Amino acid sequence: MKTNPFLEIENPKPLGAGSYEMALPLINALNITAGMRVLEVGAGTGQVAATLAKFWGVSVITLEPWESLKDIQEYSTEQGVENQVLPLNINAKCMPFADESFDAVFSIGSFFMIEERELALKEIIRVTRKEGYIGIGEPMCTQNPIRIELEEYEIFESYKKWLRSVKWNSNLFEQYGLTIEENYYFEDSYQWMIDNFRYYDGEKDFILQDEGRWLSLGLVVGRK
Repeated sequence: MKTNPFLEIENPKPLGAGSYEMALPLINALNITAGMRVLEVGAGTGQVAATLAKFWGVSVITLEPWESLKDIQEYSTEQGVENQVLPLNINAKCMPFADESFDAVFSIGSFFMIEERELALKEIIRVTRKEGYIGIGEPMCTQNPIRIELEEYEIFESYKKWLRSVKWNSNLFEQYGLTIEENYYFEDSYQWMIDNFRYYDGEKDFILQDEGRWLSLGLVVGRK
């Protein structure tokens, strides 16, 4: 695909830095092709799911426990894929789907916010077919030491609670039997974070002072 449809969305409403920039590399790494049944963990505004359905010719079940399912469905209808996108208010840690229901599962900017990620990953693996791909693209910390002055920011406590490294996520995938296909930090992470200043108090200053040394965006893709 010569163009990136995720970066051509009209009136984009990403819920986090790099959400749409990470989407195409992640989808490509998942080897998604027409006719597949795909699960998205964390729909956000539903724009990624609708774009994926529209340009890849797949059906997408997208889980969203917080945002409006009505808005997600309305956007899918606007894009002409209302019959290909189904938003559900379901927690990834306990899903009502049969074993091996999906060809691929992905999450953009959401997996890291799940408490008990291990339980969620076990469920995700259960509903993914054999040889199917599972991938995440989200905020991740590097293994570089953080500057002492940045530890004083209130937002750092939240980062410490939720963020993990590419290595940590890769080890988690491997622990549950997945074969790692791709894992890396995005080279443009810092710029994407700067371009997406929609942050809590202090987060903007933290990002600017960190300069991408510790806070980053990463991708991990495994095969069942």
